[in-house]
Amino acid sequence: MTIHLHQNDLPDGLDLGPLVAIDTETMGLDPRRDRLCLVQLSSGDGDAHLVQIAKG
Repeated sequence: MTIHLHQNDLPDGLDLGPLVAIDTETMGLDPRRDRLCLVQLSSGDGDAHLVQIAKG
């Protein structure tokens, strides 16, 4: 398994294929108050792409 860490967005040209699993992490449980901080994506090939979302 390879973990690819990206900041704020996925790189141009990244092709994960037709099916992608997505998981998100927030700073808490209240979507009105707690911001999105991480998005995890995988096409099922064992690689994971993590996108850290900057504060602000």
